[in-house]
Amino acid sequence: MNLQPRQTPSPMWLKGTPASPSEVKPAQKAEQETERRVPESPLCCARCGHLITRERDRTTFNGRHAHTRYNPAGFVFHFGCFTRAEGCLVLGPPTAEASWFSGHLWELALCAACHTHLGWAFHGEGHFFGLVLDRLTAPD
Repeated sequence: MNLQPRQTPSPMWLKGTPASPSEVKPAQKAEQETERRVPESPLCCARCGHLITRERDRTTFNGRHAHTRYNPAGFVFHFGCFTRAEGCLVLGPPTAEASWFSGHLWELALCAACHTHLGWAFHGEGHFFGLVLDRLTAPD
């Protein structure tokens, strides 16, 4: 009988071996947390729990995933870019008025279950969703 511990391969979404806690710097810690996200992990409406998108659908626009913008009424929004958001109900008509991204039209993106405003669907050279990050949560 072989009593040696078995080596389990690390998942593809983890890069390298994590450093011991005493070796981890704050910037490394944030990077490791990002690397630990499971691509299939769902992101749900924080209000009702309806599935909105998945970690694998995170993307960048203008070189960043997260953006902070304010609308003409002065409300500030911190949102992330996603390639898909199947759980959103998109309401139009598309408009260029006060668009945060030159050459892009936008429509409202609501939770398809409870109709909470989650962000916007942007259409232009690239199509993406801008979803307000604090309105998304991991399922319980």
